[in-house]
Amino acid sequence: MAAVLAGLAWAGPSRAGDAEAVSLQIGMVQGIFRDVQPGMVRALARPLQDMIQKQTGFNGGVEIAADPFILADRLDSKRYQFGVFHGFEFAWVKQKHPDFVPLAVTVPPGRKLQACVVVHVDSKMTCLADLKDECVVLPRGTKAHCYAYLDRERAGLPAGTAKPRAKPPANAEEALDAVVAGDAPAAVVDAAALAGYQSLQPGAFKQLRVLSKSESFPPTVVAYKKGAVDDETVEKVRQLLTTAHQTPTGKPLMMLWNLKGFEDVPADYDVQLEKIGKAYPSPAPVAVTAPTEK
Repeated sequence: MAAVLAGLAWAGPSRAGDAEAVSLQIGMVQGIFRDVQPGMVRALARPLQDMIQKQTGFNGGVEIAADPFILADRLDSKRYQFGVFHGFEFAWVKQKHPDFVPLAVTVPPGRKLQACVVVHVDSKMTCLADLKDECVVLPRGTKAHCYAYLDRERAGLPAGTAKPRAKPPANAEEALDAVVAGDAPAAVVDAAALAGYQSLQPGAFKQLRVLSKSESFPPTVVAYKKGAVDDETVEKVRQLLTTAHQTPTGKPLMMLWNLKGFEDVPADYDVQLEKIGKAYPSPAPVAVTAPTEK
């Protein structure tokens, strides 16, 4: 997903010397790049550049913001034309910026974002608090919603309880293998990764039990500020995103990024944001902007 947006922003003008090419700046929150070297993102974007040049003629760049609030401020000030937020983070910033408009959302494997705490089937644990002085394993590339869920569940517990292990396994399969083998008391993985493990290793899966699981999280979203980007450009970007999985270049890259693609924003997305915002309150004070009377 990151590389699609990066390719969009790094693409040059569609015609040599075209001084009128639209320049777009895209901001992405740091957490999207967890465990990924920034240089790799640009390398992955290169195969998309020809497609983007033909379809859009955009040039510009990508910047990484340290947190969603900095990203939101820069989107609001028009330093960025588009911003990429995890769904639960967009719920936070939309409270202060009701004029932010979701353009497209990602389609993750299984179409569901949910964190699962997994233990051995023979474990006597009944809740996360039972992991006293024990570490949980989170594989490299663990999605932000899994960290958000673990952080919430650990809140109020002793510091050493269910603490993430310092050296993470390479992937979800290794994390779950460690639980099966008794080398780790628990693992935190995404529901799609757990379903994949069940499909690939049905025997080992029977040795596992879900201790707890999160609510469903809204998908990652590409958003813009209402009125900051003209309608024609907005529609070009929307079409580019929602059809990327159908192109010869986009199909293998979607597989590489572990996405099914992008799609239009679901009708109940605002409801999803409201629910997740209540379950995971903003970690920073949010000043609500009062509507202006005209």
